[in-house]
Amino acid sequence: MACPYCDFVKRPISGDAPDEFTEALCREIAEFEGPGEARSIFFGGGTPSLLSERGFARIFEALHHRFEIAEGGSSSRSTAGAQSSIGRAGARPSQIEITSHPEITIEVNPDDVTPERARFWRGLGVNRLSLGVQSFDDVVLKFLGRCHDTEAARRACGVIGDQFENWGVDLIFGAKPPSAWAASVAECVRFAPPHVSTYGLTYEERTPFWKQRHEAVGDDDALAQYRHAMDALGAAGYEHYEVSNFARTGFESAHNLIYWRNEEYAGFGPGAVSYLGGVRARNLSRIDTYLTRPGEKEESLALSARETKVETLIQHFRTRAGIEHAAYRARFGSEIEEDFGDAIRTLAARGLIADDGGRLSPTRRGYELNNEIGLALV
Repeated sequence: MACPYCDFVKRPISGDAPDEFTEALCREIAEFEGPGEARSIFFGGGTPSLLSERGFARIFEALHHRFEIAEGGSSSRSTAGAQSSIGRAGARPSQIEITSHPEITIEVNPDDVTPERARFWRGLGVNRLSLGVQSFDDVVLKFLGRCHDTEAARRACGVIGDQFENWGVDLIFGAKPPSAWAASVAECVRFAPPHVSTYGLTYEERTPFWKQRHEAVGDDDALAQYRHAMDALGAAGYEHYEVSNFARTGFESAHNLIYWRNEEYAGFGPGAVSYLGGVRARNLSRIDTYLTRPGEKEESLALSARETKVETLIQHFRTRAGIEHAAYRARFGSEIEEDFGDAIRTLAARGLIADDGGRLSPTRRGYELNNEIGLALV
């Protein structure tokens, strides 16, 4: 059953993902015209753990044929379908890092996790799992329309924790009942995943949840839950390194940091987004048409120099590290103050960003009102 709050490209199926989907995805990967080195790979955008072992093996074979990727599994620190962050020849070393063991992540649902499947994923070279727990409360899970229950979530955490050094748990705040949130965060901490993501529940127009948007948890209650996560996870030793993400030192998501630095990536699969050569493009979203024309774009936008600067700042201001003045100057040949002085001064006066002289970064209030930073820059 598809999650009623999710607006990803989706189609209900019974059993494994069909072979025709796997073959279309592999064809798109094989025909990709772009750089040949993969910095990271992320299987996400829905339920990749539905793929059979044969399907996963076929896709990994296609990726290895098309990209330079380290062989074998690794626990060392080093994307719908798959997404790859990629390297271009001649790029600055600070922008492109090709590692011997790229981070390879799969998003998985708790009810798809078994010791055997975990060993299979690891054997393929997967070295990071992202587990969609969402809550450790059965009432909340039922409200969210999840297929798994709390016991399945606990069992999956145990299996993954035994077999992977690098893994994370996704939680959703803003669901009902709000009173369950603190206990879910506490139980997550007890399993000690190196990475935790906390996302606010949204009511998207193209989802079943849209009809019940008037029942949504109030903004004050949702903010209180977010603040609780910041405090509880901080006290447990997690660094709040991005608006929605917390990690032990060294376990930040290398793949997602590509997005938050506004660097290049290639997306494969229905509705997948790519950002290459200053152009953002989206694949065909209708699965039927994707299967016959994989890789064809339904929209493509060449960003102007100004738009690229705006998006780069917006993305960096999602992270605790923010952006160094020197890094901006090296990338764009101009100063942040020169390009965005009025907006930066306004944001600083509102207490949303801070400037230590060498770096601009969001404050705690800037995390809580992060959309306001983007609006000011735009």
